[in-house]
Amino acid sequence: MLKLQNKQEDTKCAVFLNHRKLINEAYGEFQLKSELFQFQAKKALQENGGKKSRKRKRNASEERTSCLEDLQLVNGYLELLTKPLEPEDTASIARYWEDAYNVPQLHGANESGRMQRFQGQDDARCVYLIPNRSKFFNHNVDNLPALLHQLLPTYDLIVLDPPWRNKYIRRLKRAKQELGYSMLSNDQLSLLPLSRLTHTRSLVAIWCTNSAQHQVALEQQLLPSWNLRLVHKLRWYKLSTDLQLIAAPQADLSQKQPYEMLYVACRSDAREDYAQDIQKTDLLLSVPSIVHSHKPPLLHWIRDHMQLEEDQKDPNCLELFARYLQPHFTSIGLEVLKLMDERLYEVGQEEK
Repeated sequence: MLKLQNKQEDTKCAVFLNHRKLINEAYGEFQLKSELFQFQAKKALQENGGKKSRKRKRNASEERTSCLEDLQLVNGYLELLTKPLEPEDTASIARYWEDAYNVPQLHGANESGRMQRFQGQDDARCVYLIPNRSKFFNHNVDNLPALLHQLLPTYDLIVLDPPWRNKYIRRLKRAKQELGYSMLSNDQLSLLPLSRLTHTRSLVAIWCTNSAQHQVALEQQLLPSWNLRLVHKLRWYKLSTDLQLIAAPQADLSQKQPYEMLYVACRSDAREDYAQDIQKTDLLLSVPSIVHSHKPPLLHWIRDHMQLEEDQKDPNCLELFARYLQPHFTSIGLEVLKLMDERLYEVGQEEK
């Protein structure tokens, strides 16, 4: 994790999350293959991405100004990053993560002090890695109420990456049914018993799409139903392997953007000023993996803004709709082993 100071406003910063390095540091000798992070820009950056806007023209000038200011802000932070000497060679990798869709319902935990291997039941080639200090439930999050008795009473950090309804997953399911997870409506999401899993010092991080409809629902329906209030919302910008934006931000917000939204919330009855310093973070930056919806780890950044008990060394964390396992986390979802196939890793010395 690297903090980049805003040149114009010294109280603001951006946070660069080195996605691959953060995971490799957590996993020790097991290192994610570099081919998973060969993420190239889709096209040269253009002022408006080279696409015609489908949006009504009433606020076109205002939208265009906002888009350019957005691009200037991000580029200002990108100037502070040390660029790689030369891009790594692009290589393909077998899509082993798709095998995880066939894993039956199961759960497990690892407190052994080292990485453990778990043999897949249907395919002897599938060996899954289980990090130390992790716990998982390969279950549908819809069944969360039935799992409550196996969880801690409350968690210090909860991360959600909900399966929002979107066109990409609908297309994916039409092409190959087993590859698309079940999308949930806002009403279904509102029924998640998050209020039973938080305390007054908990922080909840929610990934959201760029859909205005989803964002309004999150702020006006879901947060209140979970007994949460918004602390901060910011954008996670996706970079190519050579640390450039994968595409230009679009003035037309209905177009595909090079970022996703992250909302950070706390309990409604938390102190009024709790975690307010997290608002000093303008935005997040990272090179994503090539695997759809594989989000960067957030704990290294968010931990600085959490308040633990005086005698508590490490936070207790919960991730819902998880797609990989992390130390200190209980992970729940139908894709918890998606990135844990041993064939996606190299075994060797820890990355420096």
